[in-house]
Amino acid sequence: MPLSLGEHVMLLFKTLLIINEKKEVNISELASLLGVNRPQVYTLVNALESLNLVVRTKVKTVPPKTIIKLTEKGQKLAYCIKDTNIVH
Repeated sequence: MPLSLGEHVMLLFKTLLIINEKKEVNISELASLLGVNRPQVYTLVNALESLNLVVRTKVKTVPPKTIIKLTEKGQKLAYCIKDTNIVH
């Protein structure tokens, strides 16, 4: 069953908070921390990237990884979300 809009927004907020706490994460780690699958993480990251809240950096390791970090705008939003305590 697809997520409701409210559930999707809360998952986006939770994603921002996790990245803010960790400073940088890879896709697999983020999927594990969120309790969702990798395709769902790509959807979340795509949405956040389109809003200029996160940036992706490909790291040439074996196997290759994609590192996700918050932009300055993403950091500001994460602090606002944390301060309002809307995500538990």
